Amino acid sequence: MCFLEPEDPNTVVVNGFLDIVEFVIGSVHGFISITAIQTRKSSFFYNVTKIQGICTDEAHSPVSHAGHIGLEGDTSNSPKRSFFWYFEAENDPETAPVILTIGGGPGTSAMMNALWGQSPCLATENGLIFNSHRWTERHNLIALDHPIGAGWSYGSTVNNSGSAAEDVYDFLQKFFVLFPHLAGNKFVVSGGSYGGVYVPNIATVIHEQNIALATTPSRSHNNVHINLDALILSNPATNPMAHWTWLLHYRCVEHKLYNSTDCTRLYVKLPSCQESLDMAFTVPTRENRVAALELCSQLNMGDMQGVNTEDIRETCIDPESPEGCHPEFSWVKKIFDHPLMREILGLSMPDLNFTSLNMEVNAEFGAEGDLFKNRARPHHLLYPPLISAGIRLLHYVGAQDANCAWPGVLSFLKLLNTPFQSDFLAAPDVPWPTKDVATVRTAGNCNGSCAGSMAYILVEAAGHFTVKDQPALAKTIVEHWVANEPFF
Repeated sequence: MCFLEPEDPNTVVVNGFLDIVEFVIGSVHGFISITAIQTRKSSFFYNVTKIQGICTDEAHSPVSHAGHIGLEGDTSNSPKRSFFWYFEAENDPETAPVILTIGGGPGTSAMMNALWGQSPCLATENGLIFNSHRWTERHNLIALDHPIGAGWSYGSTVNNSGSAAEDVYDFLQKFFVLFPHLAGNKFVVSGGSYGGVYVPNIATVIHEQNIALATTPSRSHNNVHINLDALILSNPATNPMAHWTWLLHYRCVEHKLYNSTDCTRLYVKLPSCQESLDMAFTVPTRENRVAALELCSQLNMGDMQGVNTEDIRETCIDPESPEGCHPEFSWVKKIFDHPLMREILGLSMPDLNFTSLNMEVNAEFGAEGDLFKNRARPHHLLYPPLISAGIRLLHYVGAQDANCAWPGVLSFLKLLNTPFQSDFLAAPDVPWPTKDVATVRTAGNCNGSCAGSMAYILVEAAGHFTVKDQPALAKTIVEHWVANEPFF
C-alpha cells in the first residue's frame, strides 16, 4: 500500500481515493498500523494482522487482530482455515473475560454480530464508525467465522455441529498459543439463531476436553484448560419440537401474522410435524432427520404479506433474501469487498471472497439433518450436564421475532432437567426497571446476589437481532451476566 502525504494531518489519502477510504473506515486519525505474521510455528499455519487506527473517536483508539488459523488437516494444497477478528478489551485486556461470538445460519459470518453492535466497529450504510455500545469496554471479543465456509473462513468443510465444534476447540487451542496471556481468563461462548445448535455443541466439546485434561493429562498434547464459565444465546433455534410446536401459536394467535385460511391449513399439518420430530429424535437416522425438517418447514409457508419474519414491526423489500429484510447484510459485504479493507485485515489472497451467508454450508447442514440430533442426542439435551457442572446459561430474546419466536425458546428452557428447573419454573418474570423494555426470569443459588445459573430475558422492542435493535440494553445485559452481577 502506498500512503501519500495528506494535506490535512488528520486525514489519510490512499492512492488519491479519499472518499472511498472514508466509506470503509470512517474518520481516521493518523496512519493505520498493520503488522502481519505468516508461519507454521507450533505445526500450524497462521497469518495475523494487528490493526489500529480504525473505528476510533476522540477518546478511543481500539486495538484488534485479524487473520486465519489452520485447523487439523490443513495443508497448503488442501487448506482448512478459520478466520477471526479479535478485539482487545479497553480495560485490563490481560485479565478481562474472553467472549467468543459466532454466527447463525448455518453459514452466517460472525462478522455480522461483531459489526452490528458487539465490537468497536459498527457497520453503517456509509462504512464503519465507532460503536459507543461495544461489548469490548470490559471484554476481549473473538469473532470467529464458523464453520469453515462462513465469512472469510475457507477450505475443507464439515456438515454437522459436532464436527464443527471440534474445529472450534482446535482453533481455540491454537489461538491461545498466539495469545497466551488470554488462556487463563474467564471464557464465554455467545451465539444466536442457529447458534442455538452451535453453542451447546461447542460448550460440550470444551467441557469434555477439560475433563479429559484433568483426568488423563497424557492425552493433552499440550492443550490448555479453557475456563468456560457461561453461555449467551439470543433468539436461538435449539429444540425443534418446542420451536415448531409454538411457531403457529406466535404467528396465528399472538400476532395474527398468517390469515385465518393459512392458520387452519397449517394447524392440520402440525400433528404430522410433531410425529416426524419424535421419530427423528427416537430413531435418529439421516433419513428421519431430513424428512422431519422437510415436513415441519411447511409451517413456515404461510403468507406473511411482506412482513419481516425476523422483526414483525417491519416490512421487507425482498422477503426471499437476507439483504431484502436486513440491509446491514449488504453494508457489511460492501465494506469487506473493498480492497483497502482486505488489506487492513491482511487478506492477500485475491480469490478469497467474503460470504455473509454461505448457502452451500447451509445446504450441507440441512442435508445432514443437523438441526435435530448430533453427538447421539438432541442438541438441547446437551445443556443439563453443562448447567449441572456450573456453566451458566443466559437466553435474551427479542419479542418481535417470528422466526425463532420466544414461546418456543421459553418452552424448552422450562423443560430442561437441571438442578434449577423447579426454581426456574417458579420464578416470576420481573419487569426491567425501565418501563416496557424487558422482563427477567432467573434461577440459581445466590438469593438475588448474582445474575443466576439460568436466566431468560424477553426484550420487548427487539426482533431477531437484539444487539442491533437494542444495543445499549444488550450491552448492559451482557456485562452483568459475564460478571455474574444482578441485572438491576
